[in-house]
Amino acid sequence: MIDIAIKNLGTRKVRTVLCALAVLAGVFLMGVTLVMNDWMYGTMTAELAKYLGKIYVQQGESTYPPFDSTMSQNTAAAILERTDLGLNLAESTSLIFVRTERGMMPFMSAEKMVIGVPAGREAILIGNVTADSGLDHFAAGEHGNVAILGETSAEGFNAEVGQDIVINGTEVRVIGILEKSSMDSVNIAAIMPMETVQRIFAKQGQVSSVLLTPQDVRETAEVAVRLEQDYPAFGVATQDDMLAEAEQVMKMPLMYMSSMGVTGMIVAMIVIMSTMFMTVTERTREFGTLRALGARQRIVVSTVLIEALILALIGVPPAMGLVYLMSKAMETTPPDAVKLVLIVLFTVVAAMVGAAYPAWRAARVEPLEALRYE
Repeated sequence: MIDIAIKNLGTRKVRTVLCALAVLAGVFLMGVTLVMNDWMYGTMTAELAKYLGKIYVQQGESTYPPFDSTMSQNTAAAILERTDLGLNLAESTSLIFVRTERGMMPFMSAEKMVIGVPAGREAILIGNVTADSGLDHFAAGEHGNVAILGETSAEGFNAEVGQDIVINGTEVRVIGILEKSSMDSVNIAAIMPMETVQRIFAKQGQVSSVLLTPQDVRETAEVAVRLEQDYPAFGVATQDDMLAEAEQVMKMPLMYMSSMGVTGMIVAMIVIMSTMFMTVTERTREFGTLRALGARQRIVVSTVLIEALILALIGVPPAMGLVYLMSKAMETTPPDAVKLVLIVLFTVVAAMVGAAYPAWRAARVEPLEALRYE
């Protein structure tokens, strides 16, 4: 049966190739969906991992980054001066976030942004990320028009160290470009002295949030509760809160991407069904002859299903090769063995479902009627 199926596919090369391409497209969409979903979730969790044991105090209902949050700088200073909370003041600071370009996709909060940080507190924001060129910190007391760019931000501005860029109509000198960070908010940011951001964006006396670090990470939840009680007008968020909120925001993009993959496989299934239906129609006389020679219905059904299975599996290797190349280009992990097996199984099921009706039609061919078929 297998040799008959392969021979038949070979005699209809154009149709076989077109059907295999449709399957390839469907499998590719499914693979890309898995890669994109993993990339989105990985980016989100990597972004939040930096804030293990951290607490954000910002305007209620604000998300991260808190572009829509506004807080008096005096209030932020008062929170940072609290000695009764057990804070690690060396790892705590006020910050100001300004979105300068919206993200292209729903899960992206911004394409470009500016982060203002008090000079000397940059490490609290960027962690262990160092400069690829230039400086990774500001001079003490710096409040001039200078900026340190994240990797993606530097590419967006097409900027080099020592070059002037324009931010909100103001020329700003680039003094450093950072290496790639695990935090996307750092990669897309122009990091500037707090006073400079306040002046350029007319936000004097305002900050977006206060980033706090308890001395004992085990007391994070307790400190958060106390802050909520003392500052009921503000929202207090820990890493767990931000993760839960981020997962809620990610639901729609993840569902959208998943639906694309499923749609691709449905299209592939329909193409297989239509191809096999045409094949069965053209081979009515052949199937009738087989039946007249004593071939049982299950032989005819098996022949059609095997052809559909071969058509489906032909497109899997090149599709997964394209998915692998895409994942490498995105610097993310390709689908693992379990996901590859699931993709293959889903493809096989789609092929069998698509070929079920044509196979049933082929098995129902009456020998006498088929021999008269032209």
